Formats: sequence, C-alpha cells, structure tokens
Amino acid sequence: MEIVSTGCCECRFVPPDDFDLALLMLELEFVKRGARSEEIDAVLLANQLRKKFINQTKEKWFREIFCPLNMGTFSTSDCSYINTQLGDAKPGVSVFDKDGTGVHDSIVNQLLTKIDGVESLNNVLLIGMTNRKDLLDEALLRPGRLEVQVEISLPDKDGRTEIFEIHTKKMNENSFLADDVILEDLAAWTKNYSGAEIEGVVKSAVSYALNRQLSLDDLTKPVDEESIKVTRNDFLNALQEIVAAFGASTDDLERCRLNGMVSCGDRHKHILETAMLLVGQVKVSKGSPLVTCLLEGPSGSGKTALAATVGINSDFPFVKIVSAETMIGLHESTKCAQIAKVFEDAYKSPLSIIILDDLERLLDYVAVGPRFSNLILQTLLVLLKRLPPKGKKLLVIGTTSQVSFLDSVDVCDAFSVSYHVPTLKTEDAKKVLEQLKVFSEDDVDAAAEALNNMPIKKLYMLIEMAAQGEHGGAAEAIYSGREKIKISHFYDCLQDVVRY
Repeated sequence: MEIVSTGCCECRFVPPDDFDLALLMLELEFVKRGARSEEIDAVLLANQLRKKFINQTKEKWFREIFCPLNMGTFSTSDCSYINTQLGDAKPGVSVFDKDGTGVHDSIVNQLLTKIDGVESLNNVLLIGMTNRKDLLDEALLRPGRLEVQVEISLPDKDGRTEIFEIHTKKMNENSFLADDVILEDLAAWTKNYSGAEIEGVVKSAVSYALNRQLSLDDLTKPVDEESIKVTRNDFLNALQEIVAAFGASTDDLERCRLNGMVSCGDRHKHILETAMLLVGQVKVSKGSPLVTCLLEGPSGSGKTALAATVGINSDFPFVKIVSAETMIGLHESTKCAQIAKVFEDAYKSPLSIIILDDLERLLDYVAVGPRFSNLILQTLLVLLKRLPPKGKKLLVIGTTSQVSFLDSVDVCDAFSVSYHVPTLKTEDAKKVLEQLKVFSEDDVDAAAEALNNMPIKKLYMLIEMAAQGEHGGAAEAIYSGREKIKISHFYDCLQDVVRY
C-alpha cells in the first residue's frame, strides 16, 4: 500500500470499494479532534486520489471490453456484439460522475478511441443503453459513433396486455389466476406503467393472495397451494401500492380539493366547463399540441381546486402538479432543474397535464422591491412556449393571485387563455350554504348576505369554526343534521376572520 504524508497525518491508500468508508471515517475523526488546515488538506488529497483511482478503473474497464476485438479473438467474418450500459447503476463502471456534473473527459475519450480510433473495428455492433440521454456527451452521438438512436417509449394498451400475459402465464397455467381477472382491464388501469412497474403490480398482487393463506397465530402452518387464487381485488390493491413514475399524481390532486367540488355560481361553472373543453381540444387537435391556460384571482378563490378537478376529470395518463411547497430550501438552479424534469417526463406521455400552482411562489416573488428569480422566470417562459415532441400533447394550467406582477414580467402573454376566478357573491354563497345544510332555512339568507365577496376557501374555514359551537364539541351534531349553527355565534366567528 502507498502512504501519502501531509505533515500532520498520513492517508492510507485503500481499494476503491472501501475508499468511501475510509474517507468518511477520516472526516469523522477530524471532526472529533477539531479540524486543522493541514487535516483538511489531507481529506482533499484523499478525495482526489479516490477520483483518480476510479477514473483509472473505468478506463481499464473499457479497455478490457474491447481487448478481445483488438487482439483478433473474434473472427472478422462473424458479427460480434458488445452491449455496454452508459450511466447505469454498476458501481465504479458508470461513465457519469456521482455528483451529476457530467461525463469524465478521459472516459469519453477512451470510448471514442475504441469506437473510431486509428485501429478500426470491423463487423462490430455496439449497443449503448441509457435513461439519461441528456447527460451524454454530444461527441458520442455524432455520425459514425452512436449515430442511430432508438427511443423505447412506454407501452400502449396492447403492449401492457402482452406484458401482463407474460407475467401471469405460469399463474394461469397452474390455475392460480381467478376467473374475475381480465388482463385487458388491468392494461386499461395501468396507463403509463412501464414493464418493470407492471411486473411489480403482478408480484404485489401475488403477495396479497399469499397473505390470505398465512396465519399470524401459527406461521409454521403449511400453506394450502390448491386454495391460492390471485383475484381482481388483489390487483386493485396492488395498483394502490405500485404507482407509475410517469402516471397521474391522483393523491396530490385530491389534496388540493379536500372539500370536494360544490356548485358555487355560474362563473365557476363556466370556467370548469371551458377548461374541460380545452382538455378535449388537446385530445383531438392536430395543430395545437400545446395549450396553456392561466387561472387568476384572489387568494382562496378556488383556483387550485378547479385546476385539480380538470386534471382528475381529464383521465389523462400523466397529470403532475408543480408547487413551491415541494421546493422549500432549494437553490433556484435546482428548482429550475425540477421544473424542467416534470416537462421532460410529460413529453414521454401521449397526453399530459402540468399544473403550475402559485406561479408567484415558484418565482420567489416578494412585493418589496419587487424581487423575484429571473432564472426561474426565464425557465418558465421557455417551457411554456416549447412545443412537445411529435405525437405528444400537453396542457399546462397555471394559477396565480398576483396577475399584475405576472403581467409586468410577460408571463401572462405566455398563456393561450386566461380566466378570472372571482370571490363568492351573495347568491353564490347561498348556493354553497344550501348544499352544506348547516344553517336553518330562516338563517341561510342572513348568513349568505354576510359572506358577500368571501373567497370559498375562507368560507369553508369560517363554517368549520362556527360548527364547533359556542362551547365546542358540536361539529358532529351539526354535520349530521341534528343541530344547526346559531346565527349569533356565526357572526362572532365572522368578526374573528382575517380581513378579506
């Protein structure tokens, strides 16, 4: 082993498999003793040695792969096949940096030398595979190298049916598959599922079937194999457990409308119906692969709930919501990368919806100044105008409570259509109260009059406060219909509500 001295301590060279652990232990030891500048230099040197050794390992790996061809082991009259995975998860072999900074120049040069160097290789078919084409060096994709690029997209309904047939073939042959399991239905329920995810669904369904045969009281009890049946309900439970990476974020969308959707006026009804027409336009239009819609209005007026309802009712295979709450504490460049990734994922689905919730929050807008992130702004402007690939269609719905700010930075012009979501008028509030049935018929009009110009989100909050009763504990009786909210207590709660 080689010993490197730094004047205060020694760094022992270890094999790469143990290098990360050794480096971590060295850093922890320095922390315990109080790191000095010389010790910090030792850690930096150790990290450089690690990178150098791993680089050499990768280069050696490439040389070993192509060595039989260069030595003439394979007959030149035959076609030889080399399959190498670029950027895969094999430790010490991936051609990408672990920190995601890109491709090592030395590794790329090593591969390019082997592909079209001085010594040409005849009758060799080189196949590279990657799920991050954007990280590949452009030099690898030029003519004469990896020039033919084939995208393996997500399977369609017929493809998913065949995949289910493959993974359930033995189950069906051995009569383990129940009669109520229809593979065509499973294929229809698994939109945008990959082959690996479908395999996971089948395995999860089998585990549910096996759990029914296990006794927690006696785990040594033998399982009756003849009675094992994988049923339709097992697959339904498995679908709740295995979620497609490129599927609809149904749970996130449902969280955006916890109170459901109620009839609250002609204006809200018109916006919802028109937005659904945009969904139909995206489905059938050949000249509009990208449609963008902006919902603007006061805070709490129901913009996010409307957008989530459109996403759920659309039945699109890919529906994602992008909100600032998932990006707390992230640097603006990281936020841009996450937003761009959602759009890139949407381009892999034939029909997609992206909801950009609270655009001003995504832009880090502060009224004082005003201040905002120009980097995120430019990213959104580019993505909102970028057409999806051929054969893909995308609907983008944005929501904002600061339309004047978005208009000043030209974001409003990036949207095809814009709708104003208003607060509730007296007649709208009355419709909502009649559906909630928490007031007596004599008090509904008075309560609705007091709720004029109230955002619907704040209306629900006010009703929940008043339903607790003057002394608390009355909510169950009020929501069940046994009691009603007293109008006097309702007025008291109204005084406590923040200004609107």
